[in-house]
Amino acid sequence: MQQTKFAAALVIIGAFIAGGAVGVAADRALSPNNVGGGSGDSRTFWDRTATEWGLSPSQRAVVDSLMDVQRKKIFALYKPLHPTMDSLDAIARSISDSTQDQLRLILTPGQQKKLDALRAEMAKRDSARRARRAKNSG
Repeated sequence: MQQTKFAAALVIIGAFIAGGAVGVAADRALSPNNVGGGSGDSRTFWDRTATEWGLSPSQRAVVDSLMDVQRKKIFALYKPLHPTMDSLDAIARSISDSTQDQLRLILTPGQQKKLDALRAEMAKRDSARRARRAKNSG
């Protein structure tokens, strides 16, 4: 019986981790600000790259212009998918909430606090992603 509970806990934790990984991958794939790989604003990436490569101001102006055009084109490409992705986000959130409720049953109060902190951080990232999407859609 104890092994069954442990196996169930591992499956739930695995599902939680896999769900998080899918969410991050989808965010990176659909966020127009994640141009050039990595997380965060593409300008941060290009600020770092421009410094590392020693780009001149005129080169940087061209890079910024090219990246702005690319960002707009990629956003336009994915724009028709946003309503579907929003709908899928809501379904995924419901599944995640249900899994979290089940996960909480096996966690100690201290572990539950850690789970709550992790979920709060994930919600913050999701909110920032939605804000970026709304900003770039206008």
